[in-house]
Amino acid sequence: MDCKGLVIEDRGETALVRVARVNCAECGGCGFFSRNRDHTLEFEAVNRAGAREGEEVLMRVPRGGLALLYLYAFGLPLLAMAVVFGLAMLFLWLAGSSSPQGPAVAAALVAGLASFWVGSRMSARRELKPEILEVLGEVGRGGDVDSYRGEVL
Repeated sequence: MDCKGLVIEDRGETALVRVARVNCAECGGCGFFSRNRDHTLEFEAVNRAGAREGEEVLMRVPRGGLALLYLYAFGLPLLAMAVVFGLAMLFLWLAGSSSPQGPAVAAALVAGLASFWVGSRMSARRELKPEILEVLGEVGRGGDVDSYRGEVL
């Protein structure tokens, strides 16, 4: 997905970019469970175009990247917890433990935390991050920047 965004902060090799939020929940008309009414998101994007703060940029968000990030961050820990719990229960049962649930749960929690850390490291890879393709021009500072909403192309 390509979109126009505004560089909020230049961080050298990366930049914080504000873009428009698009999906069904955008209007907030669903009531209590609707999303935040702020219609913008901020992404950390790879800044190969040399964009500076206050510039409007064309940005590409990788297709399927968000789903893959969620799988790394949440799917991997859940899978690790289930596998480690099952293996711990099996080994403790084979060892003759009368109450294997406690140690198995503790092992599953440790595996979940460790795999969440690994998943968050994996999701920080450059090829999964949005990328700034080109600088479109200067938007300005102050009020213009605060009211900027972006555009999805």
